[in-house]
Amino acid sequence: MPARTRHSLGLIAFALMIASVSVSAASAQNAPAGASRFRIGASTGGYVPLSSLIRAADSFDTRLAAGPAFSIEPQYVVTGPIAAYASGTLAFGTIRLGSSIQPAVLGPSNQFRLLAATAGVMLTGEDLIGEHVQPTLRLGGGIKWYSFNLTDAENQLRPTADIGLGFRGIGVGPIEATAEVRYLLSSFDQEKLPTRGIIAQSQRQNDLVFAIGFGIRSR
Repeated sequence: MPARTRHSLGLIAFALMIASVSVSAASAQNAPAGASRFRIGASTGGYVPLSSLIRAADSFDTRLAAGPAFSIEPQYVVTGPIAAYASGTLAFGTIRLGSSIQPAVLGPSNQFRLLAATAGVMLTGEDLIGEHVQPTLRLGGGIKWYSFNLTDAENQLRPTADIGLGFRGIGVGPIEATAEVRYLLSSFDQEKLPTRGIIAQSQRQNDLVFAIGFGIRSR
């Protein structure tokens, strides 16, 4: 089994394990409603880079390709519509080498991993469909960590903003369904790649994360 697949399956298993523990804890509690303000969520979806890492004059840019993404996110409800969150997102993909990369770069593979660790506030709007669907707005920031499996490429940390729009479906029990699009705004240091024929600089590197998952509310 490829290493990338093992990493993906391991992350899914970890997310499900945390969710199962949370469900058990929520079911076992008999405290009055509102006694706990904690929520934990797990989601899976897709990572879609929007920007080229290196723009080339011949249009053969060096850029990241889309791949799967997985997230774990605990939240603490500060007040009814406002919750503080801390999120960890792991994405897998490949890098397409353009004409501004040194010809001798051969691997060992073109795979990369992106880890985004962010925190901020989650705002919940008024019910849209009865009492079961609510819109959400995410405002936060944190860091991105790029990890490459490419000769002479260096890993790097970059600050990022974290903005998201989504929906939360509220059920009769502690389980919630979630769907969201997140926009991660950052830059990328081209000096960390084996470039040629360019003056390395910080290039804009903005990404979308599409996520569908579930949340568990403590009672």
